[in-house]
Amino acid sequence: MEKVKVYLNQAQSGFVVCQRCGKSKQIDFTNGDNRRSGVAKCACGNTFAVIFENRKLYGKPISSYGKCFATGDTAEGASIELVDISRRGIRFFKMDGKLLQLNEKIRVSFSFGDEIIFRAASVYNIRNERIGAKFISLDEHSSEVLGFLLPL
Repeated sequence: MEKVKVYLNQAQSGFVVCQRCGKSKQIDFTNGDNRRSGVAKCACGNTFAVIFENRKLYGKPISSYGKCFATGDTAEGASIELVDISRRGIRFFKMDGKLLQLNEKIRVSFSFGDEIIFRAASVYNIRNERIGAKFISLDEHSSEVLGFLLPL
């Protein structure tokens, strides 16, 4: 079954668009419902999975490698594979080193474009082996690099 992402705006609404015929329908979650996914059936007969994205800043898929420095890791850091980046944080797989815990403070280092980003972050999500970390702070240079290379 095909999957379609629907990005919800600040008013908690968005448009579901059929990939077969192009018809669209507005979806509204202002009643407080915060569904993450569902199945849609278009009038043309097409049935598809819908994934609702409710983020202030959207991530950009990335295929890059870097280092994670956490308490208990070696001084060289642990290898990570980045899969997604936004202005607020990153998602990655930690290839070696100790397991991370929720709310753990870490430092990450990676290349983005022609620039090296080295930032403090806090682990906010762990799903299977994929880790989500929010940047604690960005210096002006790193903020400019991410702002230039990432969508709003």
